[in-house]
Amino acid sequence: MPIQLSPHNLATAPFEITASGLPPSGEVQVTAQTVDQHRERWQSAATFMTTPNGSLDLSEQAPLGGSYNNTDPGGLLWSLRPRPNLSPAYFEPPAGGYDVTVSVTLDGALLAQGSTRRLMRRPDLREIPVREQGLVGTLFRPPIDQPLRGACIRLGGSEGGLYDMEGALLASEGFLTLSLAYFGVPDTDLPEQLINIPLEYFQQAIAFVRAQPEVAGQRIGITGASKGGEAALLIAATFPESVGAVAAFSPGGLVFEGIDRTRTFPAGQAMSSWSLDGQPLPYIAYRTDWNALFAGPGPYSMTPAHREAVAAASPQEVLSATIPVERIDGSVLLVSGEQDQVWQATELSRLVENRRQQAGLPVHHLWHPRAGHALSLPGLPTYSSVPWTSVGGDDDANAQLQFKGWQARLETLGAVWV
Repeated sequence: MPIQLSPHNLATAPFEITASGLPPSGEVQVTAQTVDQHRERWQSAATFMTTPNGSLDLSEQAPLGGSYNNTDPGGLLWSLRPRPNLSPAYFEPPAGGYDVTVSVTLDGALLAQGSTRRLMRRPDLREIPVREQGLVGTLFRPPIDQPLRGACIRLGGSEGGLYDMEGALLASEGFLTLSLAYFGVPDTDLPEQLINIPLEYFQQAIAFVRAQPEVAGQRIGITGASKGGEAALLIAATFPESVGAVAAFSPGGLVFEGIDRTRTFPAGQAMSSWSLDGQPLPYIAYRTDWNALFAGPGPYSMTPAHREAVAAASPQEVLSATIPVERIDGSVLLVSGEQDQVWQATELSRLVENRRQQAGLPVHHLWHPRAGHALSLPGLPTYSSVPWTSVGGDDDANAQLQFKGWQARLETLGAVWV
């Protein structure tokens, strides 16, 4: 009884499951299993009714019940879950990729089984650590035999550090990509906290990418999520001659106060997230007692704190903190979920959208009323919370927007060189 799975491919690629030779018009269970980098097992399962000719096609059939509910060929992937109380409760794939085994059973008897591999990077990708010109990052070059679609910088969010997974996937899609850290990397000269990060640092990174032989001075794209999305919009507005596209996921259209998790920043000193020419940029100040907020049992929603900060700011403070996105000379993609529990990303994205539209400039806003904050990478198990905070959204909505957002990101970044 054959089962057909999508061949080995990038984790971000569409996933297909079909089977034939099964009992006609019968209920069968389809189970998917994989193992993360910690050797923890993840599993999903759903019940389906086979067709009268004994076949299954998960791209056309909705499950009768199980770990997801709607017609979705990738449903068994994004609904993979670990054992209860696993921490962290989000999927960390092995660096190269992960194997997925799909089984079809009837009353416990195995009818069909197959395996495939979901790649987190192409194996012939070229990876170069960057520790020069004050920069901290990783440069990913697409394989030599792959046409170059463009070049970009990828930024993380308020978690800090250096996160290479998305950079490797973007390079696997044909983009020369600099995965860039901008704070929170031990044993480097980067700031420890997200406070007054100089925009000149990103200007230096842009110059570094444009100086690569393959880029030859052409304009590049920039993409980021959460605070990295805020940064991407701000950087593109500040250096429009060098940046030709922005793809911002769960972003903010306002500059918010910097984040000092150690509470060691000098009292009374301006704590913007960003600075330019040695001066902190105007920002929306928080009014929340974070110690009190985080004192109770988690996970915590931080969206009310961000709404309170905007509501308490004067009109002039809001105007001063608004990112001048009308200065961006190129395409702008925004991806947001209305159930975001980190901040009100859809409302903040609409500020960007409205400002661009009023200036007669291109902007594309993908949003979903049931999606949350974690939207930047498809093909992996979804999650709506981590141990310390809620990120929000329904799993199926997050998965749907992740896939659409990834495809739109590739189109947006690729249009710079067209």
